[in-house]
Amino acid sequence: MKNLETYLQPLDLSQFETIITENHFPTWGEKLIINKQGEPFPTLDKTVEIAIVGVEEDRASLRNVGCGKAANEIRKYFYPLMPQDTRFKIADLGNLKLGQSVRDSYFALAEVVSTLLQNNILPIVIGGSNDMVIGTYMAYVNISQIINILNVDSHLDLISEQEEVSDENYIHKLLCNEPNYLFDYTHIAYQSYFVDKKALEMLDNLRLEYCRLGQVQSELEKVEPMIRDADMVILDVNAIRASDAPCSTSPHGLYGEEFCKIVNYAGMSDKLTSICFTGINPDRDINGRTSHIVAHALYYFIDGYMWRKRDFPQKDKSNYYKFTVLVEENSDELVFYKSKKSGRWWVEVPCSQESKYKYFNHYIVPCNYEDYQSAMEGEVPARWLIAYNKMNL
Repeated sequence: MKNLETYLQPLDLSQFETIITENHFPTWGEKLIINKQGEPFPTLDKTVEIAIVGVEEDRASLRNVGCGKAANEIRKYFYPLMPQDTRFKIADLGNLKLGQSVRDSYFALAEVVSTLLQNNILPIVIGGSNDMVIGTYMAYVNISQIINILNVDSHLDLISEQEEVSDENYIHKLLCNEPNYLFDYTHIAYQSYFVDKKALEMLDNLRLEYCRLGQVQSELEKVEPMIRDADMVILDVNAIRASDAPCSTSPHGLYGEEFCKIVNYAGMSDKLTSICFTGINPDRDINGRTSHIVAHALYYFIDGYMWRKRDFPQKDKSNYYKFTVLVEENSDELVFYKSKKSGRWWVEVPCSQESKYKYFNHYIVPCNYEDYQSAMEGEVPARWLIAYNKMNL
């Protein structure tokens, strides 16, 4: 394994509150393999499945300077939580060492994340400004993996006039990056009054999905297939309403419980390989409430991960029911799969063998039972159409 120690700053545990409960029940602070100050860098063997990486970089933030302090604040609330299951190991690798420039920090984060991915360790990136997502994305470029990204944010950071990357244009940079390893981008929980119509038109032109806040809140279970389709999930704390997360910029947004449910769905997805929590600013928080919610979200992500079913119909389809639907207006049969383990649904997109090889993780698209019902009534699922157009047009 590449020398991660070069890029990571060990933690001084004396700055955190007591991580042992009064009743001396085990806590995550005790169970984690921590990169501690004054001790050798921890060994990451095959029993380690998740690694936390803190980011203190906020130099490219235009309006949220201070979010670089978030990682350690979140740890203060996460460490005292009590794990319900410890069948696998989780490491906390400390905080990323800042580079001389923001671009150096992107490079360092990409090196850390790509190394973890290559060793089948799922990185949880906490803290920093939104643009640090660039570093996580670059990790996939490093290993030549085409991915889907899902972003949970009240805003759509697509400002294109700025030449330098910032937390207000990083999505535009992701979509326009060369070489491009982004197959699909999905944006959920945006708030219409924060998003220019031209930005949504751009997503339409690129055949990308988006879902506004009201739709997410009224039909939370229906966005689960979107989450399950992501390799990388980004969660901006501004997606949460300010009453629940005081450093959020909007009085409207997801409730804390809804935010944690989305994170729990992400944890349960066998396809997901990284997750990023961004935009948390302790300087704007009240009594640590925002950091506390994110700490709970980490708990729910790990809980979801423990419920993974190794459930994705790529090669072996013996554990799935197969349903074939012929839609009159479409020359292709729609082939649906329902898992015998979890009851979850997928639909297969017909494409060439070359496309199947290139888009190995993407030609079988997560969906739900309602999509199957719609197909039975002659309506082709929108998610199927989007994937079909990308692979065949």
